[in-house]
Amino acid sequence: MPRSQVAAFSVDRVQILDQEGRVDESLEPDIDDDRLLEWYRTMKRSRRLDRRVIALQRRGELGTYAPATGQEAAQVGSTAALSADDWTVPAFREHPSALARGLSEQGIFEYAMGLEEGGEPPDDVPIMPPSIAVGTQPLHAAGIGWAEAMNESESVALTYFGDGATSEGEVYEAMNLAGVYESQTVFFCQNNQYAISTPLSKQTRAATLAQKAIAAGIEPIQVDGNDILGVYAVTQKALERARRGVPTLIEATTYRREMHTTADDPSVYRTVEEEEEWEPLDPILRFERYLRDRGILDDEAVAEIEAEIERGLEEALEAARETAENADPADMFDTAYGDPPAYLERQREAFVEGSGLEVAPATETDRQRGDGGSSTAASEPAEGVDRLNMVEAIRETLRAELERDEDVLVYGQDVGVDGGVFRATQGLLDTFPGRVYDAPVAEAGIVGLGVGLAAAGYRPVAEIQFAGFAFQAFSQIHQHVSRIRSRSRGKLTCPMVVRAPYGLGVKALEHHSESYEAGYAHIPGLKVAIPSTARDAAGLLRAAIRDPDPVLFFEPMPLYRAARRPIPGDHVTPLGEARVVEEGTDITVVTWGAMVRDVDGAAANVDASVEVIDLRTISPLDTETVLESVRKTGRCVIVHEAPRTGGFGAEIAARIADEAIWSLEAPIERVGGYDVPVPLFGREDAYRPDEDRIRAAIERVESA
Repeated sequence: MPRSQVAAFSVDRVQILDQEGRVDESLEPDIDDDRLLEWYRTMKRSRRLDRRVIALQRRGELGTYAPATGQEAAQVGSTAALSADDWTVPAFREHPSALARGLSEQGIFEYAMGLEEGGEPPDDVPIMPPSIAVGTQPLHAAGIGWAEAMNESESVALTYFGDGATSEGEVYEAMNLAGVYESQTVFFCQNNQYAISTPLSKQTRAATLAQKAIAAGIEPIQVDGNDILGVYAVTQKALERARRGVPTLIEATTYRREMHTTADDPSVYRTVEEEEEWEPLDPILRFERYLRDRGILDDEAVAEIEAEIERGLEEALEAARETAENADPADMFDTAYGDPPAYLERQREAFVEGSGLEVAPATETDRQRGDGGSSTAASEPAEGVDRLNMVEAIRETLRAELERDEDVLVYGQDVGVDGGVFRATQGLLDTFPGRVYDAPVAEAGIVGLGVGLAAAGYRPVAEIQFAGFAFQAFSQIHQHVSRIRSRSRGKLTCPMVVRAPYGLGVKALEHHSESYEAGYAHIPGLKVAIPSTARDAAGLLRAAIRDPDPVLFFEPMPLYRAARRPIPGDHVTPLGEARVVEEGTDITVVTWGAMVRDVDGAAANVDASVEVIDLRTISPLDTETVLESVRKTGRCVIVHEAPRTGGFGAEIAARIADEAIWSLEAPIERVGGYDVPVPLFGREDAYRPDEDRIRAAIERVESA
């Protein structure tokens, strides 16, 4: 079989300072003495900080901590190349970089004390909070870099991660997406030779980690990570490329001289001989030799710097202890949402009052407004009312919001040229070029980009082609989308919408019809909306796009092309407010999504007076509308497509039991899918609750 070469690549390595601190003058960057001395001071501060925190942890004063000893040159050198407007997107071992950006040791002490205050970004430094989940934050940097490219700014996002993270798929997704969107991003891999206890030789067969950039079509470079001058020079060039829309992966080879974290014992997997081999390559030792040779550092200067560092550490530690002493536990309620649900406010009230209750009793105001607590105001209908089905309502709402707010951005799988698999975005690309983007098949990447886009000021609306595949983005949704506000103490937010078709009824393939919304409703900081009518699809989507919090917007596929109905222009359906579909006196049936239609049909064929409630959003849940109905009727049936066990109906039943159990005249009954994997469409009719099953449950509860 004939063969020909279609591609070839090479990876360059840069080193300016050798092990003895001697310099290759042809590569030496032109840096003034004061700046070099400041780099040295920052490296020494970080090293001494590590020792102090480890000692305090061993005494039980601080929690788990990840030292950066041995990696100071990689971080300080790369950070030194940044401008004031460039972003840093760290993992969890980046305190040398934080110090180099002007942050105080106080925040690092506080974070090690288990205080969110330590992760709060300063107002004047574009930096993301620490990210514990390995390899997930590069997607945020790709999103920020993409936003800066669209803004035609000069700002770049530099993200740090370790050699172990390069085994994570999301790191590759980030590099690939950065290349696709010409994102102004630099990926900085600190190859410290170990992923906890796993050596590099057991992580990859690749000759370098830098070459992993090749498959993504971005620039690779390797640098001696213990050479601060080399790191600075390489990062400076990478930043220049990034500003032209060419991302770079920098592999900085270094050595983690301490434990992975203070919960780790490196003697189990590392030999004394190996540690001794790396000892002469210590980045501070090499840099100090260089500075002494240049005549800008001597024993007296070293002593003065060390004394100054000790004084600063002591002051920072005392300030952190004061923060810990004055920390208010009730603060945990204050930054979970920008628009907190009333039910959460009632939890906070009970906590603060110390009444012994888990949730404070609802006030009359709560009962009048519903328990969702959404402050999104409904707009007056514009003149002229269009008759639209659900998919048309979604499309026209997206069109209107793109027109209204230039920060709204639509992207996802096949949403551009193809207009989405259900044509919910058809025509938007032509009308809004540069605002609607097709994305590669990378669900985690699509959602993770949104975190960075939102941090940079956009309101992204991302589409996942089917909700069953949103689980591939679950780590981003759970670990970042829902937490970024709380993690940054409100300094950074994620007003993002993730749209996804869901549910049974369209005879699709496996994983295309699943209904696992309860898993997302369990995540604090996240809102979950599910319309059952075209009017609510328009109103809820508009509210979601304008909301300060992230919203998962699940669209019932069987309802996409149901009958057209009048949709007032600029209609808003507030999140967290249920709809009473039919009033009744004998029994309450609570449902949402496509099941509303089946419940309506069942209710019309029983003798009882049935009150039907469409929740519309399951998080925040309008508890009071449900409770008020149950107090009136004394009976309740809950209907959903999802499997019965752990379905959201269990939460509704629990809240009724908590606050309205004495109003019940019969046990609550749930009608749901069976506790089996969602079958293929040949058996889905047997799996899905139908009118007969719903009617039978209503009759059982009504007669009990």
